[in-house]
Amino acid sequence: MSWLLPILVILFLPGSVFAARKTEWSLHLDSKLEATAYPEEYGEDTNSELYDLELIPIYHWKYLESWRFFAKPVFVATPNNNSEEERYFFDPSEAHIRYQTESTSLQAGYNLITWGVTDGYNPVDIVNSRQYFDPLRSRKLGALSLLYSQSMGNWELDLIYIPQNRGSILPGTESRWLPREIFVPQTADNDLLLNLPDNLRYDYSSRQTLGNALDNNYAFRLQRRGEFVDVALSGYEGAASFPFVEPVVTGTIVQVSPKTVIDVDPDVLLNTYNYRIRQTGLSLVMNQWNMLFKAVGSYTQSLEDNPNLQEWTNENVLGLEKTFPLGESGLLIGILQYSFVNTEKKNDSNLSITEIFRSAYMAGGRITWKEVWGFNLLGLYDSIHGSTYQQYGLSRRFLDAWVVSVTADLIQGAAETPLGVYGKNDSYSVSLSRSF
Repeated sequence: MSWLLPILVILFLPGSVFAARKTEWSLHLDSKLEATAYPEEYGEDTNSELYDLELIPIYHWKYLESWRFFAKPVFVATPNNNSEEERYFFDPSEAHIRYQTESTSLQAGYNLITWGVTDGYNPVDIVNSRQYFDPLRSRKLGALSLLYSQSMGNWELDLIYIPQNRGSILPGTESRWLPREIFVPQTADNDLLLNLPDNLRYDYSSRQTLGNALDNNYAFRLQRRGEFVDVALSGYEGAASFPFVEPVVTGTIVQVSPKTVIDVDPDVLLNTYNYRIRQTGLSLVMNQWNMLFKAVGSYTQSLEDNPNLQEWTNENVLGLEKTFPLGESGLLIGILQYSFVNTEKKNDSNLSITEIFRSAYMAGGRITWKEVWGFNLLGLYDSIHGSTYQQYGLSRRFLDAWVVSVTADLIQGAAETPLGVYGKNDSYSVSLSRSF
């Protein structure tokens, strides 16, 4: 713990030394204990329960009106996780210094960038790499980057430069979130299906990078804010947020047409490849008739010459959001969305997050009551494969700072489909949160 004292000195020094020079600072801590149970067995050595401790310190520092420092690192401990790679997770997340004037700002350090306007599935929110320990609840990784913003009346320009992207992190080898029954890899001819054994053993090879996918990533956004309509044009060139995964297997061929089906031997090696993409996106929000109309569209090209990658992908989301008052003490926010995705070639891979949304409907709502009770409901329907995802959450605040939450996640679908591959990962969790 010898490293702790210097960090605390750095955190508190600005407030004590420069207080007379109009310096302000604050330090808070968000904490959460969570227990999650998975009723169904899925894999020989995967967990049926997990216990998490999450700590997020939040530090603000301000000098005069121009200088800001913000830090919000994330630490998660899951000591009983059978996947060694997932037991302890730390990410700088946000740790940046910013200089700002009335119309410009320059920000350097670790940053989280959120672009786009839709919920759950946001095609243009791809600048940050992600941690996919739970692919349905992925977590953004802080990008060491330089951000420049310029305001020009109703217009705003954002420029981002990432010298070295980190690449995303996939589930650990003993994770329930890797296929355990059927693996449909992405192949050039879309003609392969792997039947997995009960005693499956995954292993990752060293991560590989195609071309210079992680080097010199950059992005821009130009947006205009109007009285009723906000529009944003964005662009990105850099590493894809989800790497290409190639299984290396041995086994017995049991079918050759219309798909090649292989009964796989227990040891499966996963080769992962970061690859470079270029994307252009358009986002729109319109406020009419006391409703928010949302639309996001993107066109993405792979910049690598690999027959297993999609040469182009077009992703689109349309959404409605409306707020309903519930008497004098309650509020309901309702959301309805539809997503549709077109690609160069068909892709049946059940290790593709995008494929879940090729033609999908999502409806959700959040009810708050007296700023004490909260109830969340989310439903997703994959109209191509008939798979569904449902999430129910109930929370209760105590003594202003304590929150108890109960959540249920229910997934249904065939194991060879992009959402149904997680069909045995129904879970129930309870958590206790505290802010200091």
